[in-house]
Amino acid sequence: MCETVGEGRPSPWRVSDLTAPERALLTGVRQWFRAGTAGAMASMRIGLNVAGVPNTALLPLFALLGTFAVANARKPEIRCPACTRVSADEAALLDSLAAIQGGEAEVAAQLFDRWLPLVALCMATDAMRELAGILDTARIYLPRRRPARLLAMAAE
Repeated sequence: MCETVGEGRPSPWRVSDLTAPERALLTGVRQWFRAGTAGAMASMRIGLNVAGVPNTALLPLFALLGTFAVANARKPEIRCPACTRVSADEAALLDSLAAIQGGEAEVAAQLFDRWLPLVALCMATDAMRELAGILDTARIYLPRRRPARLLAMAAE
């Protein structure tokens, strides 16, 4: 049983609603937040490979996730790898990457601004651009799910 069920504000999506690359990225993010880079690397590589995401995506993904390790970063709600629900924060992470792919870097920066101080935000945006480029080259395009409205409602 997932220990995070019922915590935080859920998005309307379940993991099963996501595309294979989205599921692989989300699972990788969840594993990283639980085990860190060294503990999650092998399983993340396998999951990304199964979804067709190139191994070259690992470095910018680790750089992106590493921005949350800075002292003043607020951690997004990341559920356990077995959870079937997608949190609003997880949906925002996926949507920010989709926004970068769609040429909307300012939308991605706004989504990440709630968590990261300015320097880390710049680093995260650069890492997302690199990751988006790798996904684009592999012809993997993430759909916009637009959770920004959900997050705005949660802040109210």
